[in-house]
Amino acid sequence: MMKKTLFTLALVLGAIIMLQAQIEIKPTFGLNFSRLSDEPENFNQSARVGFQFGGSVAIGKKFYVEPGIFWTKMSKDLVHADDKDFDFENNISAIRIPAFVGYQIIGGDEENILGVRVFGGPSMSWITKIESNDTELDKEDFNSLLWGINAGAGVDVWLLFLDVGHEWGLNQVFKEDPNEAKNHAWWFNIGMRFRF
Repeated sequence: MMKKTLFTLALVLGAIIMLQAQIEIKPTFGLNFSRLSDEPENFNQSARVGFQFGGSVAIGKKFYVEPGIFWTKMSKDLVHADDKDFDFENNISAIRIPAFVGYQIIGGDEENILGVRVFGGPSMSWITKIESNDTELDKEDFNSLLWGINAGAGVDVWLLFLDVGHEWGLNQVFKEDPNEAKNHAWWFNIGMRFRF
């Protein structure tokens, strides 16, 4: 009986906080530059431009939580150190789900036209497709879920926002990789903020 009462009280309290919180819906488009944490032996790598689009919901004012969902494409280019003609292109398509916690350094109220934020948190990328010019490599060679931890900052100007962040991979990209290379990426998002 006591557990049910506490659970009900927690639900009611959570609903009250949610009703009083500021909510922003944020459709987003952005670019990313991803690299492996360790280069495969005898290869040099370079990040190629990838992109993402989707959206998030920011809940709160000064302190806020911001879950989101994005369709992401990340690209890498690996060139053999001794044979420049051996150019290995690798494109990963994924559904990325970040869950950030942030703090509004400047702004956060409806009256403010300008805001500056910092944020961080985990993300999960579920691989949906692999495109590669290496015919021996396919989706089965990759871990289906890539976990990461993110940190970044954002600027809000009226209805627009710009976020810049970095993601550090927590697990290896390839299932069988003696180097245990992880995915690291810089990402840049721009979008609109609709407050409720």
